Order: sequence, then C-alpha cells, then structure tokens
Amino acid sequence: MSPIKSLVIVESPHKATMIAGYLGPKYTVRASQGHVRDLPTSASEVPAKYKGQSWARTGVNVDDEFTPIYVVSPEKRSTIRELKGLLKESDELLLATDGDREGEAIAWHLLDELKPKVPVRRMVFNEITEKAINEAVANTRELDTDLVDAQETRRILDRLYGYEVSPVLWKKVLPRLSAGRVQSVATRLVVDRERERMAFTSANYWDMEAVLAARSDEFNARLVALDDTKIAAGRDFDSHGDLTSKARRLDEATATTIAKALEKASFSVTKVESKPYTRRPYAPFRTTTLQQEAGRKLGFTSQRTMSVAQELYEGGYITYMRTDSTALSGEAIRAARAQAKELYGASFVPEKPRVYGKKAKGAQEAHEAIRPAGTRFRTPDEVKGALRGAEFALYDLVWKRTLASQMTDATGTTDTLRVAGDVQVSRGDEGAKPRALEFTASGTVITHRGFLAAYEEGRDASRYGDGDSDKRLPKLEDDQPLTCTGVDAENTEHTTTPPPRYTEASLVKAMEERGIGRPSTYAATIGVIIDRGYVKRQGQALVPSWLAFSVTRLLCL
Repeated sequence: MSPIKSLVIVESPHKATMIAGYLGPKYTVRASQGHVRDLPTSASEVPAKYKGQSWARTGVNVDDEFTPIYVVSPEKRSTIRELKGLLKESDELLLATDGDREGEAIAWHLLDELKPKVPVRRMVFNEITEKAINEAVANTRELDTDLVDAQETRRILDRLYGYEVSPVLWKKVLPRLSAGRVQSVATRLVVDRERERMAFTSANYWDMEAVLAARSDEFNARLVALDDTKIAAGRDFDSHGDLTSKARRLDEATATTIAKALEKASFSVTKVESKPYTRRPYAPFRTTTLQQEAGRKLGFTSQRTMSVAQELYEGGYITYMRTDSTALSGEAIRAARAQAKELYGASFVPEKPRVYGKKAKGAQEAHEAIRPAGTRFRTPDEVKGALRGAEFALYDLVWKRTLASQMTDATGTTDTLRVAGDVQVSRGDEGAKPRALEFTASGTVITHRGFLAAYEEGRDASRYGDGDSDKRLPKLEDDQPLTCTGVDAENTEHTTTPPPRYTEASLVKAMEERGIGRPSTYAATIGVIIDRGYVKRQGQALVPSWLAFSVTRLLCL
C-alpha cells in the first residue's frame, strides 16, 4: 500500500518552507499568498450575470440578505490553478492557514474554490517548531464556521461603509478619497486631539524645590503650601489656563522672595509616612501591547512591529503575533519559570505560576500570548548569531516580557515626608512678616526587584510632567530638625502644555480602549490613514492634515 500523499496549504512561502522541513517528503506544502478571493474591487471584476444590478458595484446583494459575491483576484488565478493540479495528485488536503478569523476565512475560500474530492482536515498551530507542527498534524479539527461568519460580516460592513460613504467625500471634498468603518474613526481621534491642542491656552506658574539636609544626608523637597494654601501645579489648570481649584498660583516675585529667605529659615519634619510598595509584573504581550511597547522602546511603527514579528514567527522564534490573549500555555509557563529561576535565582520565581486571563473587550483568544517559541526559550545571547537589528531587538523584548510575567512582584517601601518651615518675608511697607511653608518629598526604596530585574514597561508622554520620580530618602523621624542648603531653581518656572499628540503607540491604546476595530488590524489602519494623506508623522507624533479636518467635519454632520 502506497503512503498517503498530503497537500498542506499555508499563507506565506516562507512559512511553507519552514513547515516542509519539519513534515518531510510525504507532504507537499504550498502557500496561498494570503486571500485567494474577495469582493470585486472594480466594475470589470463583477460577474456578467450581476452587471446592471443596483448593488453590483459593492459586491454585496443587499436585496438578498446581504449575500456577498466573491471573485478570484487576477493575480491569484495562477495560484488556484497550481493548487488544483497538486490536489489531483494528493490523497488528502490539510488547510493550515492561521487559526484566527482571517485564517479561517482563507481556509473556507480555498475549500470552496478548490472543491476537493479527497478528505479535508483543518490544521492549526501557534508556533512553527517541529513539535508544534507534528502535534498539529496529529490533532486536526473541522473548519470553524463561526469564525468564518465573523470575518465575512466584518468584510461586508467594511465594504458597505466604504463604498457608500466614499462617493460623498469625492463630491464634497476631493476625488478619490476613501472612508472606512475604522480608518475614519481613527482619523477623527487624531483630529479631535489636534483641536484640543489648538484651543489650549497655556498658563505660567512657579514652583520651588529646597535642598534640605539632615546631618550629612541631602534630599530635595517640593513646596506644596504657603500659609496653609496649596501651591498650584500643572494639573490644577484647565485647558483655558484657569485654575480649577483653590490653589494659589506662585509668581516669580513671591518665589524669588521666598527663595532668598530660605537660608535663614528653620525646618523640621512634621510627618513621616511609610507604606509597603508592590508592583506586579505585566501580562505577556498581545498584539496591541507589543505594538505599543515596540513604539515606546524601539521607535517602531505599528506596521514595522507586525512585519518584524511576522518574520520572527515564520522563522520559528516566537508564537503567532496576532492575538488578543494574555494567557500562556502550560509548557510556556514551565519554560518561563525554569529560565527565570536559572538566570535570577529561586527567590525571583513565585511559588505558584501566574495565570493571566482575558484583558481586551471583545477579545478573540484563538491563540495564546506572544512569547518565544518552543518548550525551552532561546535566550537573546543564543539567537544573537541568527538575528540582527530589528528582529533581535523585538525578540529580546518578547523574551524579557515573557520571563518577567512569571516572576515575583517588585517590593519595597514608599516614604512620604512632610516638612514645615517658617520664614520672615518682607511685605513692602509692612516690614518682615512670618510665612508658613510646607514642603513634601517622596521616594521609593526597592528591597526586592522581582520582575524588574528582567523588564520594565515604557510610558507614554504625560501632559503634566510634574510628578515625583522614584528616589531614595534618608531615614528621618517626626520633629527632626533640618537645614536648607540651597534652592533647586533649575525648573522653577513652568508652562502648562496641551495634551500630547497621539503617537502610534498611544493611538493603538486609545482605539483598543474604545473598542474601535480589531487589534490585529490596527497597524494596517494606521498605515492607511498615513498613506492616504490624512495623517503625517512628525517625529513620533501623528499630525492631521487639512484633508483630515475637512473629511472629519463632513462625516460628523
């Protein structure tokens, strides 16, 4: 009896090459090169029997329960011919496209177009390793029509929205513009933020930091109250430059007078408050958090992040990179815990594994989180010879985040000091009058770094920029006397700033928080609004064009 010959269809040629190497000569592995058919994109692609119908240009029969009309794109006809020829020589068909909505839809389209007369199995895997591929062949499933229906519904909505709204833009703004269910909303977010910035009125205010000393230990403390009235900071002003609280705006004259009087002032600690400090590790990466972190830490665009991640996935370095899940498989948890213990010691690994659940609203959890591939993770040093530049940097980020997710909390203490001071300040003709000052200082002392030994998440820009940074404070007691050794005047004058423009990372975050579109398509969406001139990059910032303002205004009518 001759051995069974199997035809395996994946999306990309690189993936096909990798998988063929694991499966051996009994399997023929070919790539569909993505989707093989779609709704018609031009009048010439509409089948003759539908021409003349009022709905034909959309490719969706709105008169018959929104039935879509699919056509094989011209560039994919040769692919279909090749696959049909290989199928005639095969004893079974394995559809091995990705296990998400798009991959399931590609498998369904292939099945419908190839019309195989041999047994068909659906093969799904989360990483391209020999173990994962062999397990996928041994544990196939049926096609998931729910996923197909979900993808088809989104595709129809996109088509109806774009094809019905875009012509309005052609007539009212400019020819050849496009609107989209997601791209138009993303553009509006950028435009609305720019409008906030344009309407913003800045405010100037002063603050002060005194350099205080207890014996030989010095630390900086910020002035927070004058005569029992709070000193205004950036967050006390609204977008019109007006104070939103009863805080007092410190002006230059008052700040200068107080600064001169500080050297003769007496200070003492009025309150020492110490609280336990704990930071939990971040969940493993999913699509959106990977895009955000790669943007913050590596300066990658969302498109570049996904392109590099695709290469790492197809090369067998990381698991599938389009996922809404933060969950790790059992083998991944074991691998992360073992490696963290090996590299950092047993005290950095908690007694029980950490389990991460669903985080994103409407998340599709067909895959686990993005992590290094395999049952033992290759360290960055081990892949340095094979990976270069962007690929190495992104792998390093994924590896660190995955390990950190299974490590202990960072712990320590946060100390907050309240310091009182009395100064004699001249008030013109009234002579010197006593003024009561209150300063505060805070600092965090990390006693156990935990996951921070492996990884710390980046941060988006803040509109205020007036928070305390982590710093170590000397051990002090209530009523302990202090001396002032100087005034830190480096950042004494401040100007409030408008909300920061969106970066790709912060726009991705905003879209996900509002439930706009699907996380796996954010990179493509941002690419579209940039390519079509609605938004341009200015450094890391996204700046809307005049066109974006015009289109957004029209669509909001």
